[in-house]
Amino acid sequence: MLKTFEVLPHTADIKIRVYGATLADLFRNALIGMFQSIGPHADGCIVVNGLLECAELPCSHQVAITATTIESLLVDFLSRALYLSDVHNEAYLDAKIHEINETHVKATIFGVSVTRFEVVEIKAVTYHDLMVRRVGDGYQVDIVFDI
Repeated sequence: MLKTFEVLPHTADIKIRVYGATLADLFRNALIGMFQSIGPHADGCIVVNGLLECAELPCSHQVAITATTIESLLVDFLSRALYLSDVHNEAYLDAKIHEINETHVKATIFGVSVTRFEVVEIKAVTYHDLMVRRVGDGYQVDIVFDI
């Protein structure tokens, strides 16, 4: 299995490195990495190797974002998911990307109601050192979350 994301050391915030064979994979893995990195807990789900696994993801939301750059698009996409998480007390652990290019994404995000987060709650997705890069046959990006 290909690596999807990893948590990187950071002094005060949370930083993850995300990988994807396509832009759709990169955005999906960034969403999953953002929520998995803060350790969501949900009734009926289990933690396996530090990641929350749920048999079903009954909560879903449509997300459509347009931005001027791929980096802004990614930040706005993750920020919208973070907003929905705060409003609905949910964690999003999967996404279906319906359309994507460097300035537009349309997706359905899927998640569960959470009882708490193990680490902390993310306050914001930042632009700090954010640059989507082509790496080999895919994409990579480092994302810092303000906690």
